[in-house]
Amino acid sequence: MKPTCAFIVALASCLSTAAQQTPGDSEVVARISAATVLILSGEGAGRLSSISTGVIVRPNGVILTAYHAIKNAREVQVRLRSGDVYDQVVLLGADERRDVAALRISAASLPTLPLGMGTEAKPGDSAYVVSSSSGLGWSASKGIIAALRLADEIPGAGQGFRLLQFTAPVSSGASGGPLVDSQGALLGIITKGIAGGSGGAPAEAGLAVPIETVIGLADGSRSQALGSGVALQMPASRPSPSTAAVVTSSAQDILRAARTIHIASRSMYFTPDSLEKALAGQKVFESLGLVIVKDMRVADLLITVDRPLFTYTFTYSVTDPKTSRVLDSGKVTAIDGGAAAARIAKQLVDKWARARSADAAHNPN
Repeated sequence: MKPTCAFIVALASCLSTAAQQTPGDSEVVARISAATVLILSGEGAGRLSSISTGVIVRPNGVILTAYHAIKNAREVQVRLRSGDVYDQVVLLGADERRDVAALRISAASLPTLPLGMGTEAKPGDSAYVVSSSSGLGWSASKGIIAALRLADEIPGAGQGFRLLQFTAPVSSGASGGPLVDSQGALLGIITKGIAGGSGGAPAEAGLAVPIETVIGLADGSRSQALGSGVALQMPASRPSPSTAAVVTSSAQDILRAARTIHIASRSMYFTPDSLEKALAGQKVFESLGLVIVKDMRVADLLITVDRPLFTYTFTYSVTDPKTSRVLDSGKVTAIDGGAAAARIAKQLVDKWARARSADAAHNPN
């Protein structure tokens, strides 16, 4: 039986209406951006330690973000897409296992996203991210849902909860940001990147905690005031040093002048946290006046650790991130990352202490 003209017209009308109701990429990104915030965390005295992302989940100023980004912060500041800045931030609750925290700022009538069901997302579904990737606020990317996994399957992710794996590109600063579907519904909160390689997860897999498993934090009553972020500022772009400046500054001069350190790892067998703890455990370290920061862009020194495959040798390099100049390097032999971290920390602290002592001897005043 041939379709009637009326049927064809009705079908065309339905398809047209459906197309109009499905938002395009730019519309979805605009909705996400309005509900996404940039979060600055500091070590104290206005020293920026990290830049992360958050998403508004209640119009009265409740935000979900990554717990690790604000856990030890002495100062916290929240910046909205509108340009409004909030220096007084309250911690409502935290789920350390899932790495999600709820914050509140003194605002009202803020834009939010409708809540989806992350655990019902299907592999192949479109996924959008807006975050502070690499410290650049409100950066958008698009990919697909790759899988719903148990954290237990992914080395270093934790245990006892589920994670959405997605392909939208993310980098440092995306933690705490929203993972959103094609209709603009919030599916999950991005957690820190996990070095994969097994369990089917690629290196630096994009991972998010399903929103329905953490949205209850938004109703928390902890009300812990965090330190004022009034002194925090986005890092200023540093001009490239001249060739003459690079040549005339010795490695020892740069090491002695350094005040901030960022630690990175190129091996799944070594975590930056292990070296951070090992350095803090060295009695002399505190007297050196060095601070470990999470954001590489505010670091004076970059320490990178690697372990070549099929060896028990851990190598490290100390680099000036402004010029990519290698200032120091070394290696240790250890059975695991924890033992390697302790030996690397001792080597570094001994070298830095000698450098500081030599500087004091030449400049007694």
